Amino acid sequence: MPSRRQFIASIGTAAAAGFSGCSFDSGDGDAANAAGDETDWPTAGHDRQHTRYVPAGSGPRTGVTERWRVDAGMVSAEPVVSGDTVFATVGSDVRAFDVESGQERWSLDPGNRGATYWAAPAVYDGTAYIAGDDLVRAVDVASGEVQWSREYDHLTAAPTVGYEGSGLFVAAGELIARLDRETGETEWQRRVFGQVRQPVAVNPPFVIAATEGGDVYALGTSEGDGYWRTALPDSVDCTPTMVGRTIYVGCFDGKVYALGQRGQRRWSTAIGGFAKGGIGVANGTVYADGGRELHAVAADSGEKQWRVGVGTIGDHPPVIVGDTVYVGGDRLRALEAGGGIGVGRFRVEAARFTADLGGDVGPLSFANGALYAHVSDDSHDGHSFVRLDAE
Repeated sequence: MPSRRQFIASIGTAAAAGFSGCSFDSGDGDAANAAGDETDWPTAGHDRQHTRYVPAGSGPRTGVTERWRVDAGMVSAEPVVSGDTVFATVGSDVRAFDVESGQERWSLDPGNRGATYWAAPAVYDGTAYIAGDDLVRAVDVASGEVQWSREYDHLTAAPTVGYEGSGLFVAAGELIARLDRETGETEWQRRVFGQVRQPVAVNPPFVIAATEGGDVYALGTSEGDGYWRTALPDSVDCTPTMVGRTIYVGCFDGKVYALGQRGQRRWSTAIGGFAKGGIGVANGTVYADGGRELHAVAADSGEKQWRVGVGTIGDHPPVIVGDTVYVGGDRLRALEAGGGIGVGRFRVEAARFTADLGGDVGPLSFANGALYAHVSDDSHDGHSFVRLDAE
């Protein structure tokens, strides 16, 4: 294994060649291109670049009505929706439900063996790729049948499917690997310095990974070659979001960072939190969870635009649908993308609506006009899974 100095030297050389001529932008066109035209939510962060943005979607604007509510167990990842199936990751299991009725179709661990799952599935072409219980599995969405599995230690990050299905990218401890999506065979793997606990972002020719040691890496999608490494001042437990060639990531020093074409810092902005649950980018704006508040900052400069309190401490990653931003907390909030009326950070009428769901609202997702949410409440053994339609 190369020394840290040798590894950093090698990726610095690749960076100079690999980024020549690349331009970095953060406009809304880039965000929409990164998000794609998917109107469901097939992977963590909506897409392989984790924009948390559905530009072609149309979500509730005046209120919501509850379509169904089921007992699902304690949430450990955001919901994932593909076609007529919604997946709930609930700590000891991954459960598949029918989107129309809420009826359970199958469970990955019905025997409740005490396994642990921290990551959302990644769904592509009828297969759900699931990381947890020291295995990466390919599971048939329709039947729940396991097609293949590969053993890895320290699996806490959701897998990421590459561009047009080209490869499955897995983070496992200090390893980043590309697997053949059809067979599970390892195509390459690279060791980095520090645990990778959140999904990698993929935008060919780059794979972007952030470590709990505070390093952000750019590797090549084809061979895993190093392009660059940037050290941030503190730990990182935030999924990187990539728009154009700009990478946004939250750090435990309480700031959001924007990294440019060779990993250089373009700007940093204090939000008082870690953005641990994830960062959304749309409408020329970065939306970041500060723990108690959702912050909006300008994507090109990092200038603070507005913030809204969410009423609870925890992970409240934003979901952006068209020009509406949804966020959990002590209730569901649907916010205007521009933050309502006002000057600077002082705003009124930021919310299109709020909805009391009977408990704290955890990570959300959106698909085809509906919102899906985990709710911690006093019924259903304290945890329920809800589909919400426009009223």
